[in-house]
Amino acid sequence: MAIGKAQVCAFGLGLVSAVSIVVIVVCLKSNSTVWAIGSISKTSTLIRIRDAADEGHQVLNGTNEIPHILHQSWVNSSVPKHYSAWRQSWVKNHRHWEFKLWTDADNDALVRQYMPWFLARYEEYDEPVMRADAVRYLYMHKYGGVYVDLDFESLKPLDTLLEDGQVLLGTLGRNAPPEHSIPNSFMASAPGHPFWMFCFAKMLSANLANRVGSFVETVTGPIMLKQALDEYTRRQEQDSVTNDGDVVVLPQELVYPIVWSDPMTHYPDCNWGASDFSSDACHRHFEDAYAVTYWAHGWR
Repeated sequence: MAIGKAQVCAFGLGLVSAVSIVVIVVCLKSNSTVWAIGSISKTSTLIRIRDAADEGHQVLNGTNEIPHILHQSWVNSSVPKHYSAWRQSWVKNHRHWEFKLWTDADNDALVRQYMPWFLARYEEYDEPVMRADAVRYLYMHKYGGVYVDLDFESLKPLDTLLEDGQVLLGTLGRNAPPEHSIPNSFMASAPGHPFWMFCFAKMLSANLANRVGSFVETVTGPIMLKQALDEYTRRQEQDSVTNDGDVVVLPQELVYPIVWSDPMTHYPDCNWGASDFSSDACHRHFEDAYAVTYWAHGWR
């Protein structure tokens, strides 16, 4: 449903009653028309809402290119040795890129500064991994670039791959549980892409009291990301919202040649914890891959 004309879409939040009903409206720009994507209601006195016209709520900033910035995150600046070695593989293959290692303190400050309307929900997360999950979507929205977990090793430069779309996600392929098929351990984006607002809408509407099943994955992790992608795709089909390139799900072999749920991809040469582990021997299995994750990035 078209609701008006604008050059820039906004992520609108507002209090609509005395019991603090939060209404979330995600908007996309299509031919200078603002389209109402959906609304979600949630009763919460903890979430503080800012005016939708605030600069921090804008979703498009005029560029469709994915910048050459690599984001990673750790508790502090003292990264464990095996992660440091994998980080260097990214530096080696991307010598002219900007590299950012975000600490927990950095992440807290980033949310406070750029998404104060999300801060209360962020502070409700009682497991560190949930905050680490949530803030990586903010990296993508605010700065753009590439996010990779610390257990990813770079096999070749990403530069040409980044030309394939405005948002790039990976998939674990057909042999992974469908709800877990889009991990949040590799993501690339142009800054300000509206897809990430679907993720924040999902996280804001989640019931944190319902701690059953794959709770973390459902609230902030891969299950949430897959649901946001499905919703974004449905809305595009229904409303003919288009963006050149838009959201691209890369073939499994390009960034997830090892799939945690598929034993057929668990090559003995790629057991990074083995005393005789050799990166070169492992890499020979992945001719087409740009990167590989060893699934060693434990929840912290």
